[in-house]
Amino acid sequence: MTKTHVGSRMAVTILFSLLYLAFLLETGFLLGEFGASGLALRLASLDSQNFIFFPVAGLLALVAFWQPAVLLVDAMWRGQLKYGRIVLGASLLVALLGAWLISDAFESSEARSVFEIAPKALAADRGVPASEQTPPIAPVKEVLARMRILSGVDRGLGEYQAQCDQEWLRYSVAADAALLCFPAGERMSIRDCCTAKAEFRQRLNRLAAQSPSVTGAVHRWVMPVKVFFLLLLLGIGILLVQYRKGLERLHGATPSGISFGLALGGSVMLIWPLLNAAYLQTMALLTGSGSASAYTIVAPLVALGFGVWTLLLVFFHLRSYPSQIEYAAKIGGFVVAAVGVFRYEEITNYLARTLGIGGGLVAIIVFAVAVGALIVSVVLGVDPTDILEDEDVEEAVKSVVETAGGD
Repeated sequence: MTKTHVGSRMAVTILFSLLYLAFLLETGFLLGEFGASGLALRLASLDSQNFIFFPVAGLLALVAFWQPAVLLVDAMWRGQLKYGRIVLGASLLVALLGAWLISDAFESSEARSVFEIAPKALAADRGVPASEQTPPIAPVKEVLARMRILSGVDRGLGEYQAQCDQEWLRYSVAADAALLCFPAGERMSIRDCCTAKAEFRQRLNRLAAQSPSVTGAVHRWVMPVKVFFLLLLLGIGILLVQYRKGLERLHGATPSGISFGLALGGSVMLIWPLLNAAYLQTMALLTGSGSASAYTIVAPLVALGFGVWTLLLVFFHLRSYPSQIEYAAKIGGFVVAAVGVFRYEEITNYLARTLGIGGGLVAIIVFAVAVGALIVSVVLGVDPTDILEDEDVEEAVKSVVETAGGD
């Protein structure tokens, strides 16, 4: 690494270490509290965007963004970049304020998660029998078990999706069609299932209020840290692009050398909004559209923002490639983005089946091993551009491009 002040390296290292410890703390409390009841893995899979993604993929992001963060902090704090100290201070302030506001809005949700209910309350839950006005409500553990099994069948959980919008229920003939209703544990009309979802949501809220879990309390403390982490990465990516020329002036080719790690870290971070979408899809089957909140409203915008941000980092890295490869890779990036948009539902169904409610220990291990391999590549400084420095390789690429153009 090029010469930077030890204070800059220590500041970034301490901050990143504290962030990662917060991720581990939350998942550790979940395992400790729900491990004895056998629900830890199921709840971690249900909320994989919290308990699996951050301890695993979050580490890759922190490792990949450590060196760029050090370069930025060092250059900005020492006044080597225009308005560096002002931009640095303002960026951190915006990230802190944004983390507090966003996490506060998320916590205002009317629907509580299952992990916010104490294990004893979940074990004692026997459901609610049907009445003249409301359908039956199945025990929470039974509902989760059924969802896990059916998420791996045919089209996954997407097959059981249905609207619960009041206007749609009032005027649509399809509202009387029968399908499996997870909260009730039996087939019934969509109209009755929406009633069951509303009752199930209220039941989760009551159980969480009467028997709150320790993990739920820890989650409320860690949530602002996670939002700050996400905003921090977004800010680092944007500032790297903004100050690219200044950093190249100070450190030569270093920004190009670290850009591959940034592209990897950014690409893996794109999994988070997709896991989040899979979680929202799952919860919609349990609690219906009545659980809409700031969290559900912001989620699609976050996915779009992270998609654009990831492309920004990938293009940042591609600038170090020969022009023909850069051009082809950019086209490929847009194609992949388009496929992601049109196959969004299939992607979320797959994630719900693997790393979501339908996932298991094997899927988590595979995910962790894959991310671990990427971390090793970042630490070792692997850079694909090294193999492209040979003139023969570049000439071969030009020949392929020209041939394709001639056809």
